[in-house]
Amino acid sequence: MVCYSSSLGREVEIELGLVKPFLMGKDVKRYVQSQPNNVVIFPYVVDDGKAELMPLKYIKDNYPNGYDYLIENKKELEGREHGKMKGSGFYAYIYPKNLAEFETPKISTPEIAIKPQMTFDDDSMYHTTKVYSFSFMGKVKESHKYFLGVLNSNMLWFFLNSTGYVLRGGYFTFKTEYLKPFPIKLINFSDKTEKLYHDKIVKLVDELLLLNVNTEKNKTKIDAAESEINDIVYRLYGITDKKEIELIESC
Repeated sequence: MVCYSSSLGREVEIELGLVKPFLMGKDVKRYVQSQPNNVVIFPYVVDDGKAELMPLKYIKDNYPNGYDYLIENKKELEGREHGKMKGSGFYAYIYPKNLAEFETPKISTPEIAIKPQMTFDDDSMYHTTKVYSFSFMGKVKESHKYFLGVLNSNMLWFFLNSTGYVLRGGYFTFKTEYLKPFPIKLINFSDKTEKLYHDKIVKLVDELLLLNVNTEKNKTKIDAAESEINDIVYRLYGITDKKEIELIESC
């Protein structure tokens, strides 16, 4: 594929097998299927939940354009971390953590936002450190889209307003340390009412992902679907008092 290299200041061609779609914080929007405008070289092979660095010879034999690009940028790559990347692995990531988890379905959020701006990613997208993702490595009975509905609800926003870290302009940091204490409501599937609520949230989230293809045209329907999700989440959390709901919605 042809892409623009900021390091070289020109367009380059690199084989598709050596790059991954790459999200920036601005690419992640509430209930919108992310459309990355960037790619990143990914010199790793992911197998059985593990990411192994490709040998340079393997890259040369299989991705000659990518190999030439890495060699052309070798000096800059070696200079990362004050020269710590010098050596045969000069093209490796500095902090190659959790690389295999990018291949799993996940909920993504920009690091900083004025309200929950989470969306669902089942396209194995990679991203900058300005995006945080929650992957589902173990088996869960709940749909991932159920969790997305809860995390985008007024409940999480109220929780962050009460416990989170406020930045200038009313923005909040959606980092793990602030989100982890939020009590996610797990569904008792033997309870018909809870199962009904779960399934309804999933259906509404699916609708929102479709409606947000054209946000301006579907604004009224989007507002109605989000309002319905909030009402269901209140019930799941046992909140029925009008004054309590008003307090939550005042944030």
